[in-house]
Amino acid sequence: MTTPSIYPRPLYFSALELSEQHPDLLVAGQENAIVTIHKVTGAIEILAGEPYLQGYVEGVGRAARFNYISGIAQLKYKYILSDVENHCLRSMDYLSNETQTFAGLCGSPGRADGSLLLAGFDFPQGMTRDLGSLDVIYLIDYRALRKIDLSAETVVTLSGSSNWLPFPSSLYRTGITMNAAGGLLITSWHGVIQYKFNETIQWVTGNTKTGAACAECDISSASFSSPSDLRLITPEVLLVADTGNHKLRLVNLTSGIVTAIGAGQGYQNGPYQDSKLDSPMSMAVDSSFIYIGEFNNAMHSVRKLAYTGRCHFLSFQ
Repeated sequence: MTTPSIYPRPLYFSALELSEQHPDLLVAGQENAIVTIHKVTGAIEILAGEPYLQGYVEGVGRAARFNYISGIAQLKYKYILSDVENHCLRSMDYLSNETQTFAGLCGSPGRADGSLLLAGFDFPQGMTRDLGSLDVIYLIDYRALRKIDLSAETVVTLSGSSNWLPFPSSLYRTGITMNAAGGLLITSWHGVIQYKFNETIQWVTGNTKTGAACAECDISSASFSSPSDLRLITPEVLLVADTGNHKLRLVNLTSGIVTAIGAGQGYQNGPYQDSKLDSPMSMAVDSSFIYIGEFNNAMHSVRKLAYTGRCHFLSFQ
């Protein structure tokens, strides 16, 4: 689907999630605003912020200002948003659309652990909820992995001051998700790493060097180019937005095979083997479709990839 725009230039979607409140909607970061997108019509409604106006203002609805939204977590009554260049986390109430500082000192970068409003953040990006505890959020923050405990209202650094995560890119998008085994899968440099809670970190696929996307290859030899997001379709199958290669990559964690989806850079719908993408950077997945936000495409669209729910892909729409 192509999302209609009333703005002088198209806007890309820096974060994308399924709405837990409304099954027909997606929740998206649209540069400096939080919006909803209708899954069928593509209609956009701005909830808070203004896509073209960056800054730091707490307020109601479009009076609020953000400086690049890169991650979204959904709580019972609010969205938690990573506000990258304001160096903090913000919240937005579902009912009133009022924003507040949720964690960090907005405008003051740092790395201090501690209570929510006294902790420091550098460039907070992707977030994911703990599968075993809804009170825990994991966050990528510059070159560190942070844990946010909602019940204790604290921020703790799990791993940091290392080279396993790249410096923030111009996209400011690092994907993170939790697998059933209890580890965290994270896009890093030009591949995917896994963080285990015994504090071990290992490459799942790819490495620190950029490379072209193979049509099909072994997980140990696959190359990526600045992947931005990732989602588990099943416990054993990982989908990666391979941004620099303009493709999606299907990583089978059981068979060890990596498969490319898409025919290269461009804008073309149709059968998935022949369709073209341009810098896919954010994704959301439901039982019938994979929703993909693109960065460079002139349409700056959200595309839908139909599938059967067991990784049998059909076509882009």
